Amino acid sequence: MTAHLEIEKLNSAFQESEESFLNLVEGLDIGVGIYNPNATPIACNSVAYKLLGLSKEQFLGNSAMDPYWKVIHEDGSKFETYDFPIIDAITNYKPKIGVIMGVSRPLKNDQVWLEVNAHPILEVGSIIRVICTYKDVTNRFIS
Repeated sequence: MTAHLEIEKLNSAFQESEESFLNLVEGLDIGVGIYNPNATPIACNSVAYKLLGLSKEQFLGNSAMDPYWKVIHEDGSKFETYDFPIIDAITNYKPKIGVIMGVSRPLKNDQVWLEVNAHPILEVGSIIRVICTYKDVTNRFIS
């Protein structure tokens, strides 16, 4: 019974910590997404889903590599699965910094250019989460 109480305490502390983190990132002017080791989104701030032209539910319901995103490189070529910063961070256990991605937003009928950073969070040699940031850099591409 004591082990069960300890697990409940740990779960409660984790939930409080996650809520505090999400409250902190909500006030930022960049998008923040938190992904599990399978690149599935588990949390995000409002800037993240708004940058992608989605609702929070849509953001959390999609895979990071969902073909819906229609993501391109600066030269116009399509992002392959291995090109995505999240996948690179998971594969190589290292941050992937400064990746420029053009993302079509069908619901807004436009495209946004994002600078994306992906940081794997390691615990005992395993990735437990990937924190990804999104910064709108569209104005760099408007002539």
